[in-house]
Amino acid sequence: MAVVLAGFSVLESLCATPKGDDEKNEDRLVITDDFVAVIDGATSSVTINGVSGGVLAAQAVADVLADLPKDSTARRFLDAASQKVAERIGAWPDRTKARPSASVVVWSRAREEIWRVGDCHFRLDQAEYSGEKNIDRIAYAFRRAVLRGRVAFGLSDDARELLVPTLKQPFMPLVEVQHAFANVDCPDPLAYGIVDGRFVPDRFLEVFPADFATDIILCSDGFPEAFPTLAEGLQALAALKRDDPLMVLASCGSRPFPPAQPYYDDTTYVRIKRDLSDAS
Repeated sequence: MAVVLAGFSVLESLCATPKGDDEKNEDRLVITDDFVAVIDGATSSVTINGVSGGVLAAQAVADVLADLPKDSTARRFLDAASQKVAERIGAWPDRTKARPSASVVVWSRAREEIWRVGDCHFRLDQAEYSGEKNIDRIAYAFRRAVLRGRVAFGLSDDARELLVPTLKQPFMPLVEVQHAFANVDCPDPLAYGIVDGRFVPDRFLEVFPADFATDIILCSDGFPEAFPTLAEGLQALAALKRDDPLMVLASCGSRPFPPAQPYYDDTTYVRIKRDLSDAS
């Protein structure tokens, strides 16, 4: 059933995890009168006081959106989110350790804009905007090649590889140091933006006009893309699990599907329909 708010309707949504415990879900879905957002906390972040860095960072960003003035700019939001993450994590003297961090994509009703930092996806009517990062393409391609080689030589098999957790995948040597490229204000193709408590350069803050769009879809990278409907997205995941459970063929192959789970990652999706007569 659609949820009708001032100026828009939430037609369908999902926020799920394959981890078997909702408290371990590092995604957040935020819906207020003025903002709709999908937040994806980074799995590779360290744990603080028993809470994963991804959960900590994602919740910090969600808390900022809950109180954000409706006329805020993308820059104002991002600076507030960065400050909130910094407050939650405290001092961080060892820069070799990945800071808690999150990607986010936001629809601002008042400004009629999409704001994005990181690798979430979105769709405006029929136009799809992937958030995949260059450094992830490299890591996932390496992982896929290693797993295919292992299986080809009989060094492993599908059953064993399906049980390997994310943080023990072959790409970990890169994942452990990739934050060296986070929020680095230079044209390096490996550089990327992320909300991790530090200043995020303008070059990583994407702002897109959305005043023309009727249907707006936001999702985390638990979906390969921002599908036009939730049903289509779930069908695509089911097909991936059936045909490629190890995720060694798909370009989004960051990890295998856990046994008995329909998702390979925390997975969040929301589809809204704008009221084009709304002028507030």
